[in-house]
Amino acid sequence: MPPKPLHDRLAETLARNGWFAKRPSALKVRLIALAQVSTAEAGHWLYDTGDEAEGLYGVLSGSVTSHVVLDNGDSVPISISGPGSIFGYAAQVLGGRRVTTVIARERSEIIFVPQHAISAIVQEMPSLWLHFAELATEQLVWAVRGYAELVRLSPRARIASRLHGYTFPWGGGGAATVPIRQEELAELMGMSRKTVNLVLRDFEKQKLIERGYRSIRVLDPAGLHRIAMEAGQ
Repeated sequence: MPPKPLHDRLAETLARNGWFAKRPSALKVRLIALAQVSTAEAGHWLYDTGDEAEGLYGVLSGSVTSHVVLDNGDSVPISISGPGSIFGYAAQVLGGRRVTTVIARERSEIIFVPQHAISAIVQEMPSLWLHFAELATEQLVWAVRGYAELVRLSPRARIASRLHGYTFPWGGGGAATVPIRQEELAELMGMSRKTVNLVLRDFEKQKLIERGYRSIRVLDPAGLHRIAMEAGQ
């Protein structure tokens, strides 16, 4: 079977993204038409903290890790973005400089829409500017939500929430194999490997997940979501 045209792959993959899926057809068509796709090898830096923000990024295949650099110079991984993820636009409203460092985890196809192309879209259709403002706001809300979960939720609920979220890029919200190691999940969550291992072992007993080699298979996303929504755990 011949490979799908790039246009079709972009449309299908970006449809997994909640923000993109809710946009007007005119905006979707323009973004797909203007998207540039390149291959990044594992370890390649897409951009660094403090770099000038030059456009919008996404993942067509593979995955990337976002890091926050602390005042003492430590680089802390905070999230993994998989297929269909869109990121990098919040910097446009934060002084035009990148606030995170983003690195390819594996060989990945990266989507890039230059800022001048976005500006051209808005000049053609000024009403679409609000949609980009919503994207920037959504990314900022995600960061605040992550902090709130850190303060409020138990380790069990936080891990459930994170795994449930990862089912969207890798399974459209349904059962999915998430390519993440247990030690990597522990680092992302700011927890010890022992704590993460115990929680995952419990989830496995409940048949919510299966642990695999360098991956976690989510069997019951709804079950994980229920755990994440429970208070006082």
